[in-house]
Formats: sequence, C-alpha cells, structure tokens
Amino acid sequence: MSKKELQDKILDCSNCGISFVWSYEEQKIVQGESDGVDATPHLCPGCRHMLPTPGRERGEVKWYNMRKHYGFIVRSQQPEIFFHRNRVVGKRRLRPGDLVEFAVEEGERGSGAVDVELVAPGE
Repeated sequence: MSKKELQDKILDCSNCGISFVWSYEEQKIVQGESDGVDATPHLCPGCRHMLPTPGRERGEVKWYNMRKHYGFIVRSQQPEIFFHRNRVVGKRRLRPGDLVEFAVEEGERGSGAVDVELVAPGE
C-alpha cells in the first residue's frame, strides 16, 4: 500500500463488533514496521488493551506466600495455576487481587505460569 492510498478507515472489531477508526497516522507506523505483511488490526483499541497477547493468558493472583516465594493465579473457567517468584518479570511483589498476564509451561509437576507480568494492581 503506497502512502497515496493511505486514508482513515472504518473497521469492525472481530471480538466485540464495534466499529473503530484505523487512522492514517497508525497506518503509516504499521506500514514502516510490517515489511509488506497485512497488518490491518482485527481488534478495536479497547479489545487490544483488554485481551491478553496471543499465546498468553490473564488471571488474578489468589494468594502469594512472600516467605516461600510462590503463589497461585485464578484463571477464567480453568483450574488455578502455580507460579514461583523467579518466573515474575520485574522486581514488583505480587499481591492478592493483582491482574497478571502470563504464559503456561508444562513441567514435572504439571502446568505452571511463566513470564508473569503485572497488568493492573488489585484494589
């Protein structure tokens, strides 16, 4: 797509169905980064912000033992999942109620959360 063809476009979100504007400015940024691949967004900005990154999940920290450095995350319609402090990205301590995003990895003892990142602190 050449710069002459770029103009604001109205698209429909494939998740929530809401119409949103894909601006000329956003298209210029994507065109510079996409290397010819179709990078048209299929999700509105709200869904892009609220949904986890592909290949990752979101959940809420149920509890965390600061002395033993492990805890559990509650997931929607799935069993709780174990995580250890060494799998948390950054130095922040997680607390019950924190919203986190993570990948799932199978280990000797079953599924575990890895690359755990804080999305929003709990109340």
